[in-house]
Amino acid sequence: MIATKTYSLTREKYRDVFFFVFGRSLLQLLPFLVVWTLLFGWQVGQLIALYSLIVLIIVGFSYLILTYVKNMEPYFSETQLHFDEETLQFTKNGEQVSWKIGLLKNVITKDDYWLIYVSKTKYIYIARDIFYSDDDLKKFETYINA
Repeated sequence: MIATKTYSLTREKYRDVFFFVFGRSLLQLLPFLVVWTLLFGWQVGQLIALYSLIVLIIVGFSYLILTYVKNMEPYFSETQLHFDEETLQFTKNGEQVSWKIGLLKNVITKDDYWLIYVSKTKYIYIARDIFYSDDDLKKFETYINA
């Protein structure tokens, strides 16, 4: 297995990831709101869609504020990744968790990190600057994009 440097998610990066995921969720909800509006007639449906959108935004911001207030230190603790062509293994707080690469649901590639979805709603944040060599980085990209 190839080891990486330890990394941790900062609060600022968490905020960026949160808004990215929140924006994707909002875009997935918009077609539902449009259909809802058309089904219930323009006047009533428009009001319901508007209220639903406002509630979603308020809930999202409330969740973001709560994450800054409550203790999320375990979430921001140092993580180390070990990987090979079949497995991703994460070590955090002395505990190890493994996932088979073939069972990953989705991989979102951003400029300085990846979001690897292990289920429809659960994702793993992986920073791009954790690899010891460019060869390790290329192997990792090959494995997760295969």
